[in-house]
Amino acid sequence: MKSAPAIAFDYRPSRRVAIAVVGVAALAILAVFLSGLSLGMRLVLALAALVLTVLALRKHLRPSTRRVAHGAGGWLLVDGEGNERSARLVAHVQRGNLLLLEFRAEEQPGHQRILLTTDNSDADLRRRLILVLAATVRASNPIG
Repeated sequence: MKSAPAIAFDYRPSRRVAIAVVGVAALAILAVFLSGLSLGMRLVLALAALVLTVLALRKHLRPSTRRVAHGAGGWLLVDGEGNERSARLVAHVQRGNLLLLEFRAEEQPGHQRILLTTDNSDADLRRRLILVLAATVRASNPIG
């Protein structure tokens, strides 16, 4: 059986996703102020929405992973300082031009999510990744 080709790419967060988060947050804050709640409750909810938006944007715009690579040895995640960590792909989802990869890195709690869209990756990269993912799934599930 032929192995999947090696692939590596630099990851940068999607600006369109950040703009969408800001837009949804603005609509949420507008909905809070248009509601029939008391002024104090509206201020608390609007402040909570604003704080959560800032935290989400901060996490999205400053990812710990700067480079992703896949080869014969599996997946590698590289942070901004050049530290490499081997990782296991725990999930992936493709919807149209969006491709979400979820990794669990060794010696690190939690998951690393990489969202590839049309503004932070080219179509050829997403196509090659989909082929690598398909080969990985076939190799791990040989029946069928």
